Amino acid sequence: MRRALLLFVFTGLLVLSSLGAADTASAARASAPTAGPGAQDSCLSGQLTTARVATSVRLKHDGEDYTKAESDLVVQVPKTWKLARNLLLNGDTERYRSAMRCVLRYPDDPYPYRDTEARPWPPKVTVEAKWITVRHRAVTYVDDRRDRDFGPWRITVGKRFWTLALVHPPALGKAWWREITVDLGGRSARTMSPTPTKGSATRLTWVRAEAGGRPPEVRIGVQPPATKALITGWGQKPWYLLTSAAWLTWEVAAFLVLLPLVRMLRRSPASSPETPAEEATRRDLLLWAYVSFAVALIYELDDMVPSFAGDYGVLPWWPEYRTAIHFGLAACGGAAFCLFGLYGLVGRDRIVAVSTVLVAGAYPVVVAGAPRWFGLPAGFWLDENDLTDVELLRDTGGFLWLALACSCVAFVWLVGTVLAVRRLRGGPVQLTGTPPRGRPLWWTPALCAVIALAVVALAVWANQNAWEQESWLSAGPGDDFYDRWHLAHLYNSLAWFPSNWPDVFSVWAAWFIRNGVLLAVLAARSKAPGASPVSPPPPETLVLTVLFVTVVVPIPGWYVGVPAYLLDLPPVLLAGYLLLSLGRRRSVLSQELIPGTPLREVIREPDRQWLIDSARKYRDLHLQLRRWEQGDQEGERTELEVRLDDLHRWNPGDATSPHAGKALPDSVDAIELVLAWGPRDTWWRNACRAAFFAAVVALPATAISFWANHVRGPLWGNVSRDQFGAATLVQSVITTELIWAAAGFVLGALWRTLPGRRGPAKGLGLSLVYATPVGLYWITSRAVGQPFGTWALDVALTLLILTTTGVAMDIDTFRKEGHHWPTKAALLLSIYQLRTASVQLAFFVAQVVALVGVWQQLKGNDPMVLIEPQTPTGDQGGPSTGDPP
Repeated sequence: MRRALLLFVFTGLLVLSSLGAADTASAARASAPTAGPGAQDSCLSGQLTTARVATSVRLKHDGEDYTKAESDLVVQVPKTWKLARNLLLNGDTERYRSAMRCVLRYPDDPYPYRDTEARPWPPKVTVEAKWITVRHRAVTYVDDRRDRDFGPWRITVGKRFWTLALVHPPALGKAWWREITVDLGGRSARTMSPTPTKGSATRLTWVRAEAGGRPPEVRIGVQPPATKALITGWGQKPWYLLTSAAWLTWEVAAFLVLLPLVRMLRRSPASSPETPAEEATRRDLLLWAYVSFAVALIYELDDMVPSFAGDYGVLPWWPEYRTAIHFGLAACGGAAFCLFGLYGLVGRDRIVAVSTVLVAGAYPVVVAGAPRWFGLPAGFWLDENDLTDVELLRDTGGFLWLALACSCVAFVWLVGTVLAVRRLRGGPVQLTGTPPRGRPLWWTPALCAVIALAVVALAVWANQNAWEQESWLSAGPGDDFYDRWHLAHLYNSLAWFPSNWPDVFSVWAAWFIRNGVLLAVLAARSKAPGASPVSPPPPETLVLTVLFVTVVVPIPGWYVGVPAYLLDLPPVLLAGYLLLSLGRRRSVLSQELIPGTPLREVIREPDRQWLIDSARKYRDLHLQLRRWEQGDQEGERTELEVRLDDLHRWNPGDATSPHAGKALPDSVDAIELVLAWGPRDTWWRNACRAAFFAAVVALPATAISFWANHVRGPLWGNVSRDQFGAATLVQSVITTELIWAAAGFVLGALWRTLPGRRGPAKGLGLSLVYATPVGLYWITSRAVGQPFGTWALDVALTLLILTTTGVAMDIDTFRKEGHHWPTKAALLLSIYQLRTASVQLAFFVAQVVALVGVWQQLKGNDPMVLIEPQTPTGDQGGPSTGDPP
């Protein structure tokens, strides 16, 4: 009986202890983190306790447009970890991605997504005796107030203070975090935890000598420079209107300058009465001033104003109908370009142009009005969680219909630009070649259609590349949600096309057409009866000034995230005014033949042959005089000097000339006089000749500029992730070449007015004006801690182009003597009367200066890595929820 009672008590105690143990285990599971089984089961984190981790983060404020944050994470995992070998697989495999998620991310999240992080290169994986090492570098730029995750770090952006925190992957929670380094970019922390092991006030380091325990929860508060903190606020309401308003000040200023310019051209025609060409080009300038200003105003405010109204409860329907409205606006803007260019088209060409534009412009309008007809969502934005819309889009090929609508938008703008250029070439004044009115127009729509399709295809390709950059660790194709999420992302990115394309293309097209209209005005006035052939009169000089400021002069004025371009105008105008004022007093043709009569009022094109003959004799006599001084006496010195004095008189062979026999100014000889006149008979033809030389000389410079601005470092990778990256490359090459050709045009037009007795001196003076805004930007960029970019290289190349163009103009002036010399260099030495040693020394010094300048400009200059700015949707690190971008 007693044994039975003891057995009963023992059994009861055993049951109670089992229940207690079960309760304790349940409580432990309930209190565990909700990271899910991925951190423990799929990642086998128990095998990573011996892993070694080191990470660093560096903030860079000065010398950047935005604060740059760069992290470096080095993880050594033991080979005994069963997933270690997966780190060596191809990046497209799911086993590689799941292993990398364990090392770099949250393993329980199969759909990580980061649009705030850029990777200069994929993680580098190396194999050692006992370890497999993963090195992951990530970069972000703090340009708004979103939380930014990059690598194992997170920046929380406030109005004035930021917080930098270490967010370690859960699978490495028990690994050995040997060293954590934080470089605050020369600024001290305002708060920090825990206390660092070593370092200084601006560079902190936490070191753990032994393995074991959780990694330190590093959290640092920092106060960035005021300029960098200010930039992050421009994306907040209502400050995002400031950038558009600042940009529009430039367009308003241009518009307000063009209107008085047209009025001045009307009041001061080059001939009396005004020629039809003058009237037509002046009317074109006025019409284009209105068209370009309207286009700039509409497409700069088409998103900003409705978004601003929506922030205050007005126009709540705007997000849903944004894409539809943009399709209509984009089609109308391209049609406006087409209407401007239809002037001069007759017959079948006009029918072809009108019909193609109407058809192409009508299709996106129909798509915008009835998206369901084409299988598109009613509000155009696709939610990956809406299975009905996703399936409808797939079944009907809605993505292709949307891409076709985008192609039609691009097509209309391209055709409009081509027609506008044809109007300038085929109107009353032909700038180049034969009037194209008789040429068939069928090739224009075909070529524009091919380009439009290519632009949209490249945009989709760039969106895909950006997607792969941002979701590179997500579950791959074949996963149902991933496929829907991927489709929604590409679709929604393309839905921005009708808004983004006019913003990008209209600025360049308007710039290109406006320059053509200004050149047409100058051409018409230069060819008018009674026009001055020597130098451009005041109205033409004002047109040249507008052309020089809006085309040639760099306007880098982007300060603290705001385009304050107008700040660069006063120094440019002042420098140009001083240069022309100096030229009016010190140029060769401004010297007086007799009191009150400068040479520019006397010299004419028929005097060229006499001037060239006098210059040849002058060079020969000076050569004999030098030989006489060296002991090779072939004649009397007095006789040589008398003959030189005879050449120093105005004697074009016209006995009726009132100035015949007058002595030239003491500071002017026959060589300088013919060089000052230039290679052609009028200032317009000098300008065209210099533009041609500059365009040829600029070809290698364009290649250098292309490399520096688009290829160097990570820049080439940025192109493949930019929606209009490929189009921007083509635009950049064309624009750069046109800018330097226009610089040569201005040099040639002012050739007889600029100071300097040789071509390089004239080019140097114009280069100094060109460099004025760059010098101002250098001062202000240092003051606000911004990068100087490649402006120094740009100024150096421009100086080289203009001075070389000046040399080419001087050689071309004596082109009839070319067959007497073995090389152009020998002719140049004779014209400039230089010895070979002095030329070599000058060339050597110029090369040293150029090489030093380029090296100082480009060494250590890490260009910005492109990060697509997007409005965050959904939870950070997870897929979007399908909200409009």
